Amino acid sequence: MKKSMPWIRCAGFLVGLAVILGICDFCFAPSGYVRFILHEVNRKDTQYDTIILGASHARSAINPEYLDEELGTNTLNLAIPGETVKDAYYLLKDACESNDVKTVIMDVDYQYWMDEQPQGYFTEPFICQNITNLKVKTEYLLDNWDTIDLRNVLVRRLSWDCTWSSVKQNISTKMTEAYREYSIEAAGVDGKVEGADGPYIGKGFFYRDTFGGKPGGADYIDLWVGRDNAGVDVNVSEQFGWINDYCKENGIELICVTSPIAPAAMQKLGMGKVHDTLQKAFDELGLKYYDFNKALMSFVPRDDIHYGDLEGHMGGALANTYSQAFAKLLKDAQDGEIQESDYFYASFDEMYQTMKSDYTKATGLEWEGY
Repeated sequence: MKKSMPWIRCAGFLVGLAVILGICDFCFAPSGYVRFILHEVNRKDTQYDTIILGASHARSAINPEYLDEELGTNTLNLAIPGETVKDAYYLLKDACESNDVKTVIMDVDYQYWMDEQPQGYFTEPFICQNITNLKVKTEYLLDNWDTIDLRNVLVRRLSWDCTWSSVKQNISTKMTEAYREYSIEAAGVDGKVEGADGPYIGKGFFYRDTFGGKPGGADYIDLWVGRDNAGVDVNVSEQFGWINDYCKENGIELICVTSPIAPAAMQKLGMGKVHDTLQKAFDELGLKYYDFNKALMSFVPRDDIHYGDLEGHMGGALANTYSQAFAKLLKDAQDGEIQESDYFYASFDEMYQTMKSDYTKATGLEWEGY
């Protein structure tokens, strides 16, 4: 008995620590959108055949309703703010565990592709924390064992808010039926999800509100100037290779798309050079790539005022227009060979010269942006 006591005490300590940390997570960590959407993709009563991967731009840009209507699919937008290409790989595997996925749409936001992606950053596992599939979660941990901060996978301490008002809100939310049933109402405070800036429409899409004026954020995008000179980050290239290989091995069609950012930011940020870099990378992989930054104004009429910020988060009205156009393009591509000139400008220089007059011609409205 004496020999076993140290082991019993050690086990008791670990169990007690786990209970304490569980209580802390319950009290201090908010419910959040990631918990909701990762349950949504694994619901037993729904089968999704098309999955959208990406970050916050994609979440506010692609409304699955229009893809389903045009293509006869059942689509879920699995884009999550802060979702890296590495995250997208594990989210895809998680989705495929409970869905017969036929098509993956990868929204390519160059911020996540051409900027250095540090490995093992302490906030990195925030999506992995919410993956409930033990197989996928274990694979994530084993694949990233040399860089991951395990403490932040086991405990959501980086999201803790220990103020009394937050603790009260968290406990109140987590005692509700909405929380137990993984309802969107429990993914935020008073029904509002942080960063969504608008109501949840369904299938992972939020209708972002805009105020009708020129969007802000000029100082923020100034920080990105020059990033267009970088190539695709080596880590991202490797991680996207995982996605591409997984899709090939499982007979999944992989389509890559860039949702258009605010027109005022495109020239400043060198989106023409970004396009050339990404187009070359996808051509070498033999993948379809559609860059809607080049979309004809007659196809996707857009002005700066249709965005929530210059960074490129779309307002809901533009998102619906864009989603309809994207769905039409995919349908046309299914039906046969398409002429890119029917949908896109020949070059960014051509677009910059005529986009304002083309916008007016397409909408009858004067350009109101920068």
